[in-house]
Order: sequence, then structure tokens, then C-alpha cells
Amino acid sequence: MDKETRKMVLRKIPYGLYVIGVKRGEEVNAFTGSWLSQASMNPPMVMLGVAKESLSLRMIQADKVFSVNFLLKSQKDLAEHFVKPAWQAGNKLGNVPFTPGRTGAPILDSAPFYLECEVREITGGGDHAVVLGEVVEVGLRERADPLVMSDTPWHYGG
Repeated sequence: MDKETRKMVLRKIPYGLYVIGVKRGEEVNAFTGSWLSQASMNPPMVMLGVAKESLSLRMIQADKVFSVNFLLKSQKDLAEHFVKPAWQAGNKLGNVPFTPGRTGAPILDSAPFYLECEVREITGGGDHAVVLGEVVEVGLRERADPLVMSDTPWHYGG
């Protein structure tokens, strides 16, 4: 298999851009995620790819909850804000208004819609864990098209 062709083809998979909120006790964090997909309709579940070496994965493993904050196409700067790891960026939620959701995971006040999940399973090989979460709460503040990777010059994958 040609590595460059593999990279090009894998990067053609369409991805959204989300701010994933996590918590461990009273500590909260968030990161920009792109590997998210619906995994079940009954019960409603999503699967999320999370870097294995990240603080966020350790927080998910501890409290077993996460939120998915969808972004508007005009919120690329917010997606960019949450890209850097917490050890590098510090308290990323410090100046970003949010409210703890039903699960305690942070819900961005500016998210047009969101969902909250309780973790049912964490698995996966490679450099990312696959987190399977049952959707336990949703919110719709605005009907709009979400920000997707193809709206940016970025890529993550391949």
C-alpha cells in the first residue's frame, strides 16, 4: 500500500469539528475533536476517538462522561482555541463561557446544539482510544449547519 495514497484517501472521510467537554471531579477540560460518529440508535450512542496519551482521556476514564459541543461555521476560532493540549495551553475553558450539563461535563454557552454522554465502553488499538458513549441529554439552541473539517484548511487523519 502506498503511504501517500493511503493518507489522501483517509483524509477524504468527512469529519465534523466539535469541542468535547470532559470532567474529573471538579476539574474540567475541553478539546477539539473530529472523530465522532453515531454508533447506535437504540439506545442512542456515539463513538469518539480520543488520543491515548491525552489528559482528556484520563478524565473520561475517571468520571465516565463527556459532552459534544457542535460549532457553527463562523466558530473556527473556537475550534482552534481547543486544539492545543492542556499541558501546553493551560486552562482552556478559563475565558470561554460554559455551564455544567446534566452529567457535569462542560456545555459551551455558544454551542448551537450539543449532546451529553455517559461512557459505556473504552477500547481500541493504535494511538487513539474509541470511547462509546450513550447519549443521555441533548440541547438545540439554534438550527444551523455545523462546522466541518472541509470548512477549514486543517486535516487530522491519514
